[in-house]
Amino acid sequence: MNARLSSLLVAGGVVLAGIHTGSLHASPVLEGAAKASLLSTSLEADGAGATLFLRVPGLASQPGVQVLSNPHRVVLDLPGVDRGALVTRKELAQLVHPLIQKARLAQFATEPKPITRLVLEVTAGTQVVVRTSPEGVQLHLTPGSGRIQAQFEGEFQPVVPANSFRTQQASAPSQAVSTSSAGPVSVAKSLAPLPGAVSTFQALPQLLGMTILTAAAPEAIQLPEGSKPNLPVASHTGTRTLGEGGPKYSGSKITIALANTDIREFLQIIADTGKLNLVLDPDVQGTYGYRFTETPWDQVLDVTLKNAGLGKEIQNGVLRVAKIEKLQKEEEERKKLDETKALAGDLQTITRPLSYAKVGDVQKILKDMLSKRGSVILDDRTNTLIITDLPRHISVVSDLIDTLDVQIQQVQIEARVVEANKNWQQQFGVKWPTSNSGSVAITGSGSSTSNPPWVGPNAPFWNGVNINNPDSKNQAWAAFTPGKDGSTSIAAPSGELWLSFLSNRFSINAVLQAMESEGTLKIVSSPKVVTQNNKKATILSGEKIPYPTQQGGASGGAITVAFIDANLQLDVTPQITNEGTIIMDLKVEKAEADFGRTVNGTPTILRKSIETQVLVRDGGTAVLGGVYITNTATGTNGVPFLSKIPLIGFLFRNNTKQDQNAELLIFITPRILRQ
Repeated sequence: MNARLSSLLVAGGVVLAGIHTGSLHASPVLEGAAKASLLSTSLEADGAGATLFLRVPGLASQPGVQVLSNPHRVVLDLPGVDRGALVTRKELAQLVHPLIQKARLAQFATEPKPITRLVLEVTAGTQVVVRTSPEGVQLHLTPGSGRIQAQFEGEFQPVVPANSFRTQQASAPSQAVSTSSAGPVSVAKSLAPLPGAVSTFQALPQLLGMTILTAAAPEAIQLPEGSKPNLPVASHTGTRTLGEGGPKYSGSKITIALANTDIREFLQIIADTGKLNLVLDPDVQGTYGYRFTETPWDQVLDVTLKNAGLGKEIQNGVLRVAKIEKLQKEEEERKKLDETKALAGDLQTITRPLSYAKVGDVQKILKDMLSKRGSVILDDRTNTLIITDLPRHISVVSDLIDTLDVQIQQVQIEARVVEANKNWQQQFGVKWPTSNSGSVAITGSGSSTSNPPWVGPNAPFWNGVNINNPDSKNQAWAAFTPGKDGSTSIAAPSGELWLSFLSNRFSINAVLQAMESEGTLKIVSSPKVVTQNNKKATILSGEKIPYPTQQGGASGGAITVAFIDANLQLDVTPQITNEGTIIMDLKVEKAEADFGRTVNGTPTILRKSIETQVLVRDGGTAVLGGVYITNTATGTNGVPFLSKIPLIGFLFRNNTKQDQNAELLIFITPRILRQ
């Protein structure tokens, strides 16, 4: 009677909205399996799919398979198999297929039995079928949709995907579904079903609300319309999904309402719903009220335990509940024990000479990869590492060294600095000579001095007026100069035209001047440097300009000579990307002395610089920057008022026009040097 009452309590308190379907994993490792070694791997394309074969002669243990997410992975464990060193990283890198994004192979464990683990990062929807034989393991991958699934075929128990079960008719007897490797799904008789109940109130001592069950057949439970039931499959391992952002509940949904119920009895209901064995610690005590509607049973379990300050462990189909403090303490002790076991064993020492990397640089990386018992000794003379550690750490460190000690690609960077200057200048002016000398002297006949008739016989000059008649022997005259040198004349004329009007009473003499100049200057600097990937390179060409400095700032003090750089310098750090392009951190600077502008004989320094980061394809050219400067100047210099007289005002002024253009361009061309 008590047993029947308990059955009615469970049936009346729980309304199943669906039965959770879990994932079956491989059975535990066969005891007594012989140790085998992995000899090789191979991958063959099969239409849109692929077949991966792991050659393990003498394989006697059963593999284990897990499906993980974020990213999508299929994990294959080979118990009793030693990874060995025959399958190299290079061979793993050749396992390339549209369904396989990356493959990793490692010695997952060494004690009490070795376990070799293969991790395949696959695309979404990949379907994996695992076949085993005495020669090894074969994984057949095919594309699909939905979630990733894996199953066994051949000798061992299959891993059944969630969608392999079929919904049973509500009116059919309750049945359990099992699978076997020999053929299709078979049906086995289930345990005796719960007795049916009518929709009347059941006055049970621990039942708070009304429990309503639809009428059911003697051997079946009627499920709500629209539900998609699947038979529960107990988990046989303590594995969990990695990489999840938070807990995801997929258990059967239940509706339950209880008041003042002992937590131990409530946990028994949850364990029965989840098809789990239950172990309760003596400290699990308390009476609580519960009310859940259409809630997954695993979420109900977590909320209940959190409310009571309890924790849980689920392993091999057994649910254990205890105080959180006790579980945490056990976990810490278990970790310490695992750490002690992991550090146990004989140490192994190997030597690894390096070809391309420096032992000092590699040591900084390896020190975080070694165990607490591991150590690394450097020999700078031979560039060799002496590594001592446990064997399983040695294999990991050795693979890491193979990755680090590789030849680095080199890059040649060529820079071209182009400068172009263009000048144009035009000047017009008038010079008024004041004496008959130099380049403007004029000689001729007509007087006793063999000179032209000047306005003054004793002191001839160019421009003047004789006030009195020369026949009267009167020596009075007046001289004039309409423009002084520098005001109406130009400094360096290219051509001159003399104009003279001479008589014994009046003399006007002028020199018309003109100049036009045009010039183009182009300077090309082309520094070139070769460096390794991610290594900074510098090339410099130039000079040091000395300048004196007087100590104390007073005359008579000591004079010292300092130097300032006037260089063309290129600093570059290239980085080769996976796509074959090149990212460069660049600094180009050109400094030159300008002797046209000096201070106490020391020239000024003209500097042009650019600092930037660019992305350029291999062999391509990038224009880093351009500077274009244009100067236009016009000017007039002359005698006031006279220079503005129409038509003849040009005789009393000079005109200047000037244009200057300066252009700077910097080109960068990187090239990857291939051996």
